[in-house]
Amino acid sequence: MTKVLKWLGYTALVLVIISIPAYWWLAMESHVPSSARYSIDMTAVRRLADASVADLPVAIRVETIGHLMVPEAFTIAGGGWQKLDMPVSAYEIVYKDHAVVVDTAFNADVAKQMGANVFDDAAYARLGVALAAAQLIIVTHEHPDHVGGLLAQPNLKDLMGKARLTQVQVTALKKAIREAQISTPNVSLAAFDGYQGIDDEPYQTIAPGVVLIKAPGHTPGSQMVFVKRADGQEILFLGDVAWQMRNIEKVRERPRFVTWLAEEDRAAVMGEFVELHRLHAAEPNLNMMPGHDSAELTRFLQAGLLTKGF
Repeated sequence: MTKVLKWLGYTALVLVIISIPAYWWLAMESHVPSSARYSIDMTAVRRLADASVADLPVAIRVETIGHLMVPEAFTIAGGGWQKLDMPVSAYEIVYKDHAVVVDTAFNADVAKQMGANVFDDAAYARLGVALAAAQLIIVTHEHPDHVGGLLAQPNLKDLMGKARLTQVQVTALKKAIREAQISTPNVSLAAFDGYQGIDDEPYQTIAPGVVLIKAPGHTPGSQMVFVKRADGQEILFLGDVAWQMRNIEKVRERPRFVTWLAEEDRAAVMGEFVELHRLHAAEPNLNMMPGHDSAELTRFLQAGLLTKGF
């Protein structure tokens, strides 16, 4: 028995020794790989934003549909295990006589599948009204907490006529629907019959003062959305390139086990972090809105960069 206990002790020690570097690699390590390459030409982006003679947006509204509570360790490598509030929101770029919706959050079924602890039925109903009234609908990427609110609408076929999904996003969404992925809304491929996605250009104007910036990595069709308002305020919606502003400030990715599960291109995202970190320092008036950052959402509301409610 003594011999058995001794070997059990040795085995436990070996497992502990092995587990320490494994935990470091999977949950804490976040170096910038040499293959990380990404840049944003803000001069070109601003030129496109200013190209239209039409009126620029006068306001941007936000509707938070639900909330996810996620350990900090899931959002940034080396983070603690306390829970963070991650709001799931949609945005409405408001012009004098029309609006453009950016991201569409999720519906109640997807919220439940994703473990949301709060889902606001009234906010979701307002989202449906806004989508029906919108001139255009765009999404930062093809994950169901950003495109699910669109795909779950009963009038989806009509809404697809004004949705400006990129061709890469369309391809990824069709694949997700075919494979019945767990968080994919219950939508038929028929919704995409005859639908042609827009080209995936590095930069392209989608509406006056609104420029799409290609940023693959988190998903193949990931993109950021630059908005210049009539009052000169500039907002860069990061989508899920970064969940939290601290990802950019510290140039730290999500932990490796999360990026593996999400099938994310870690090197591509790290390149985007490096560039966004540079821009954050060089362009202090460029306001960056991460995908799920409660503190930044509060700051934007308090600063008048966003208005609450559709």
